[in-house]
Amino acid sequence: MSDPTRKRPILTGFDGSETARGAVTWAAAEASRRDTRLLVARAYERPINVTDLSWTPVGLLERLPTYTHRDTAVRRLARDCLTTHPDLAVETTIRAGHPSDVLATLADETDAELVVLGAAEHGPIARLVLGSVAADMVHHVARPVIAVRRTEVADPQAPVLLGLAGVPEDGPAVEFAFDFAKTHNVPLHAVHASNNRAAQAGSLLAPWRERYAHVRVHIEVLPDKPAHALIEKSRTARLLIVGCHHHKALHRMLQGSVSHTSLYHAACPVAIIPTATQNGALQPARPGRRPVRQHARRARTSFKA
Repeated sequence: MSDPTRKRPILTGFDGSETARGAVTWAAAEASRRDTRLLVARAYERPINVTDLSWTPVGLLERLPTYTHRDTAVRRLARDCLTTHPDLAVETTIRAGHPSDVLATLADETDAELVVLGAAEHGPIARLVLGSVAADMVHHVARPVIAVRRTEVADPQAPVLLGLAGVPEDGPAVEFAFDFAKTHNVPLHAVHASNNRAAQAGSLLAPWRERYAHVRVHIEVLPDKPAHALIEKSRTARLLIVGCHHHKALHRMLQGSVSHTSLYHAACPVAIIPTATQNGALQPARPGRRPVRQHARRARTSFKA
């Protein structure tokens, strides 16, 4: 068996909720299957003293009762993961800062292969005002982000569902979908929904079908709105995979996007895959960089059975 500590980790966030717990459980199973390590992170926003608006001194952070409670909870969760996956290498860390900032920084520092987060249920007004960590991560990290709402899969052969836009920028999402289907030994169901043009799905998938010859592929073209078609199909899928084409914020707010609509409404976990093009040629997305706030940080704790 290869050394999992030499591979890119799967990063997952935990905020104490049952939704986040389900996401960590999903991430642990995926890390075990990929023979890589799991990093469970928890963010902690330092309290402000309202009398003088000064930040809590860094040295006192670890002694706060709420910090200790969070540290204990994330360690217990790591041990629960080891109970189910005894050979899994698990690390935990707690860092001060907003969850999106903390996770984006850790994703860059560790060159995480995947970022896995819980997807809570929110109404449209709450999403507009509050947003979500998962939605923030889709636009702040140039790597796959998986949002987990429902983890149980009734059918062991439930397919991987791939949403196709029918454009060359679909490439990274197609690659991820074929690799995931191969890793899990399940079929791949590619869906292209279009009302106004003929689908190019078959020709687009041809190079990957040749490379992943053992993956069973079903291509379906539907005269429907893409988001609606994918949400309906997600009810029987293991994972929904869509590309993120980074539409402008105003367009997303007024019309939505397939990736964001899927993120909030799909019945199965959703993988949002970033795309990048250069000079018209398909290029894999590379880890991005963003300004990092300097926060107090705690050394990671490793667990191993």
